[in-house]
Amino acid sequence: MKAAAVSLRHRTTNFFIMKLGHTISDSRRKCPELTDELLEVLQNWAKERGLPHIPEEQLALFAYSCYFDLQATERCMDVYYRMRTTIPEFFSNRDPRLKYLQHSLKVSVLMTLPKPDQNGYRIIFHRLADTRPLQYVFNDTIKLLLMSIDASLYTDGCSPGYVFLLDMHGVRLSHLPKLSINSIRRFFEYIQEGMPVRLKAVYVLNAVWFMDKVLAFIKPFMKRELYDMLHLYTGDVSDVYPHVPPECLPKDFGGELDCIANLHELHCVKLDELRNYFREEESLFHNYSSSKTKISNNLQITTSNLEEDQNDDDT
Repeated sequence: MKAAAVSLRHRTTNFFIMKLGHTISDSRRKCPELTDELLEVLQNWAKERGLPHIPEEQLALFAYSCYFDLQATERCMDVYYRMRTTIPEFFSNRDPRLKYLQHSLKVSVLMTLPKPDQNGYRIIFHRLADTRPLQYVFNDTIKLLLMSIDASLYTDGCSPGYVFLLDMHGVRLSHLPKLSINSIRRFFEYIQEGMPVRLKAVYVLNAVWFMDKVLAFIKPFMKRELYDMLHLYTGDVSDVYPHVPPECLPKDFGGELDCIANLHELHCVKLDELRNYFREEESLFHNYSSSKTKISNNLQITTSNLEEDQNDDDT
């Protein structure tokens, strides 16, 4: 893992260039489609909307996640920066040392597991550490989940895909009133429209007996593509091994990795080391304006991973 110092800002007279823990050369070795022409088009698009100095590494993440389709990439960027400007409950004050985030890091385990699956997909893991509903804060948990994904993108750059592995052990019916319909809507808009990753699957372990109520809560905000990625497991954890093999799982699940508690502790250290990066990225998009110009259509590349913009009406 790169030290936090790599994210320190490079200042000029009136701006800074945020740095990530990988380089554009790393991305181009994986993806020759990341041409100078494509990056210039995306950089100009961002400049027209008040973001003059987006790191090329971040532009590459958008293009890669959208399979190098320009219009899909611009839509993804618009959702990404717009939501980070307007949804403070998810994207503001992302300092992992703050007391409220320290609390939620004790209540929930949120991390990228250290070993990708057999397809090279990064595995984002979540489970409750403290099962008392009164301790659970939904918005703060979502904030930490998205910070964990950002931490993985910071280090790994363009990855073949991501999967969510969610363990519902300890989730109670009394957790449901802690959920917010508006926050759920915004969360699903972000992961389907603005998250710069190729999401491949969502695996749910220990699915609870009231899963029908959970699905009734969230299904209205899920596109068919995402719903089809959802796989529920109520039996033995070995049922998920064909998709997430033991060598990629903590020993708590019969896997070969370290235990969940130790892995989570290491992840908390990584979040702390990236606190400068989180604060810099937050300051980067404050001037974003999605209404300055229309999405351009002057470059054709390939196809999109998501087809339509999600309806933005509040529920």
